[in-house]
Amino acid sequence: MRCVTDANVWIDLDHGGLLGRAFELGDELAVPDLVLRDELLTVDGGLLVRLGLRVAGLSGDQLVAVSGLSRLYPRPSVRDLASLVLARDSGGVLLTGDGALRSAAAAEGVEVHGVLWVLDRLVAEVGLSPGEAARSLQLIVRGGAWLPRREVARRLSEWSV
Repeated sequence: MRCVTDANVWIDLDHGGLLGRAFELGDELAVPDLVLRDELLTVDGGLLVRLGLRVAGLSGDQLVAVSGLSRLYPRPSVRDLASLVLARDSGGVLLTGDGALRSAAAAEGVEVHGVLWVLDRLVAEVGLSPGEAARSLQLIVRGGAWLPRREVARRLSEWSV
């Protein structure tokens, strides 16, 4: 599966101690160069690249598309919209926790998921233990992630058994 990320997914995974584990899913993970350069300031971008993160530059046409989308959707940042354009143009899934970007992606017909989806897959597909998933999720929440409380509570209840 091809997944394009914004910055907050990597920040959340870093808080949860799961940077390396995300690559075990076998997905092609990509990020626009604008995001890596300008927004991933608290996460080791070099490490992500060594782990397999693909850094993609946007073409001139894609930059024009970002500009057009910024007029339609003023709340996501230009860098976030770069992730949306890259996901859309590659037929990929957008991974983000940003509400405004999620809404824009849905309006543009791009499949969108967040860090909870990644955690669910890590448990189901690569054997992350439920206890480890619960601890990671608690760290992600403590790190400041804006996640749906009911969904967090449900997972913590399931995984803490």
